[in-house]
Amino acid sequence: MPKSMIFFIIFIILSIFFYFFILPSGKPLQPPSLEYPLGTYLNGNNMINTNADAIVNTLIFGFIVGIIETTLALSFGYFSGISKRNIEIFMARVMDGVTALPRIPLLLAIALIYGTPTGNSLISNFFFVILIVALTGWSNYARQVSKTISENKIITISKELLPKFPFYLSLSLSSTSLKIFGKKIIIPAMVDGISTYTAMGVIAGVGDPSFPTLTTLLTTSSKLLPDWWLFLIPALLRAVLVVSLLYIADKVK
Repeated sequence: MPKSMIFFIIFIILSIFFYFFILPSGKPLQPPSLEYPLGTYLNGNNMINTNADAIVNTLIFGFIVGIIETTLALSFGYFSGISKRNIEIFMARVMDGVTALPRIPLLLAIALIYGTPTGNSLISNFFFVILIVALTGWSNYARQVSKTISENKIITISKELLPKFPFYLSLSLSSTSLKIFGKKIIIPAMVDGISTYTAMGVIAGVGDPSFPTLTTLLTTSSKLLPDWWLFLIPALLRAVLVVSLLYIADKVK
């Protein structure tokens, strides 16, 4: 097993452990010390638990976005790749149209319509944001799937057989290609979801208090610069999380 994968697994295990194992709290905004190695949060909670909660919620966000984007990309890309030329061109234009959308402004507008502005932030349901992020992020991956399948010789054979044989024959011929693509897409799609949510949080303070993420911690602490442990440690943990995912994605490729 690659060292990056071992590190990532340990990182996640520790996060999940401190997600459930609650350490003693203290006075609000206590700096890091022997008693509180990462300090305390605005409400006095131990920052080890607060960061662990944020890491787990960030991973949940990224994982669900990754699953949805991968599913949409494989499904739409596959059907585009095996379709006749005129249908394939139409589906390609649909994918290009979704990719060309001004994604962040669009997502912020949708979040503003369905969210609750509070002055310094925009409260928006965690799972609703997952959905809109995923529905605007799949098209680029689908384009790659469609192009590869369309140019693949095995799929060319399936195109010729498709009018004469059941649909499952075409699907079985390309199942290996789809599995390979799924492994390549899902981790970058997770990073895409996490990065997009971070942009929404930093620009407009989008978040859900019920599911605080690393982005939520960064947004909340933006006006508390003297209390450096509130934003510096979450920023470093986010960097570790994203870099680890990207490194694993490179190894999968």
